[in-house]
Amino acid sequence: MPIPHPKSTAPCVRYFYLPATDIRNAEIIQVINSGGPIVQVPMREEDVELSAIFERELTNSERLTYRNSETWKVFTSWEEVEQDHTSYGLAKEVLLVLLSLSYRFTLEEMMAVSA
Repeated sequence: MPIPHPKSTAPCVRYFYLPATDIRNAEIIQVINSGGPIVQVPMREEDVELSAIFERELTNSERLTYRNSETWKVFTSWEEVEQDHTSYGLAKEVLLVLLSLSYRFTLEEMMAVSA
């Protein structure tokens, strides 16, 4: 599995996992033109620091679309990830490795809390 490298200087795409809480679903945060292997996610309660779970090169389509601007995308299902990445021409091999993370990083629904 590709592992984020802290000395990576080339523009890349990094993925971060935000676990579910009792008030929101888990999310995969994709950062295009990522500035580093750690992000601060602003939350209502308290900011959360996340480490990258996956890193890959930008596709040609992403390079043209996003240029050098850091862009965050948030996904609440692995199907959304697959659809988005297919539309940007991500290589099948890379997509399969990325989707294999779904076994470790589930995007489950919030648990209903009964009173």
